[in-house]
Amino acid sequence: MKSLQLRLGIGLLISLISLFIALWWLTSSSVRTLAEDFSASHLEHDAESILSALHLDTNNTFSLDNQQIEPVYRVPFSGQYFLVMVNQQVLRSPSLVDQDFTVPHLADTVTKRLHAVGPKQQPLIIMAYGYSKQGQAITVAIAEDLSPSLAKINVFQYRYTAIALTLLLLLIIIQLYILQRGFHPLKKIQQQIQALQQGEIAQLDTNVPKEVSALVNEVNNLLKVLTQRLQRSRNALGDLAHALKTPLTVLQQLSREETLDLYPDLRDNLLTQTTTMQRMMDRVLKRARLSGSGSAMLKFDIEEEMLSLIHALKSMYRHKNLNIHFVAPAACTLLIDREDMLELTGNLLDNACKWAKSTVILSIEIDQLIRLRVEDDGLGVSEKALASLVHRGTRLDETVNGHGLGLAIAQLITEQHGGQLILGRSTALGGFCATALLSTHSSE
Repeated sequence: MKSLQLRLGIGLLISLISLFIALWWLTSSSVRTLAEDFSASHLEHDAESILSALHLDTNNTFSLDNQQIEPVYRVPFSGQYFLVMVNQQVLRSPSLVDQDFTVPHLADTVTKRLHAVGPKQQPLIIMAYGYSKQGQAITVAIAEDLSPSLAKINVFQYRYTAIALTLLLLLIIIQLYILQRGFHPLKKIQQQIQALQQGEIAQLDTNVPKEVSALVNEVNNLLKVLTQRLQRSRNALGDLAHALKTPLTVLQQLSREETLDLYPDLRDNLLTQTTTMQRMMDRVLKRARLSGSGSAMLKFDIEEEMLSLIHALKSMYRHKNLNIHFVAPAACTLLIDREDMLELTGNLLDNACKWAKSTVILSIEIDQLIRLRVEDDGLGVSEKALASLVHRGTRLDETVNGHGLGLAIAQLITEQHGGQLILGRSTALGGFCATALLSTHSSE
């Protein structure tokens, strides 16, 4: 159970149910006890009346004066009964008819409360009192039918149970409302994290409860640091390339000095190396221009970003007057790092534009994966060279002139996004074809 709200809700629900069960039992038992105490109080008065009606006759036996006894004890099965025990003599109330109930002999001043089943199977409460009269130990037991009281208690219990259940349900609803209100800021943070993942925002809102403010601040600081590091690393590449342009220009001018005519091998070697360095720096500068600026957390708008990229490449290769066709789903955005997507597409398009004769096709398909395909109508790559490129995988050498340039970066980016880079020949244009398969989410 990972939901804190669910755990608290279940805990509070169990607490409320336990509390109401305890209150129900306590109230019900208290009401019954009060009813029995009330019955016991007037039974004691009846016992004293019966004791005063008890007389010792000439035969040295005890008898009762019925005129001093309450009429209810003379009505058969009235629910009011008594027994008087003196030694072996037992006197019963007329209301018992031929029935009986058992009580122990008690010493003087001893009182006992008993429960038994009456003549008509009624629940009885029996109050037994020990007395001493005329030197004889007398036990007077008064019994009363509890059925009328229990019926009223049951009615009370039904009403109390209905009210208690209603209150319990009301408290549960209030509890759920309080929990939802209490956890609303956390749900807001969850929604912001989803928005952050989808690139809609760059930072979490810091207007949160004190208990989670430290966590939100740490997440924001981490996002800020990661963004800064990513931007610095990208800027460093462009700065380094710009910084090396001047020394490289000097080296290229030195290679044209007349003094090197005496050393043709040295001149050729120097030209080759400076040309290679120039190509690599141009490559880095192109990537910097293609990536542009922007947060890595933003969504990648396919149509907007790709059209800008195509426009930039057409400007770079305006001398070739290329036709770059773009095919992609309408009004679709990708939840993917903008800089990675621009660098991946820019490298593949740059290679295609470099070797294309007149036409380049950029197509994007989205289903379970993102399929980014770049094709050109150039000479393509031979099967032997293609097998060599595929075999090298992520260690393709950018210094090699041709389709190998930028493929190492493209391969690395696709692997970072859980995909792969497939190289082959274009069936539509006959030239080179590079297909990048990426694992990510799309948002229509």
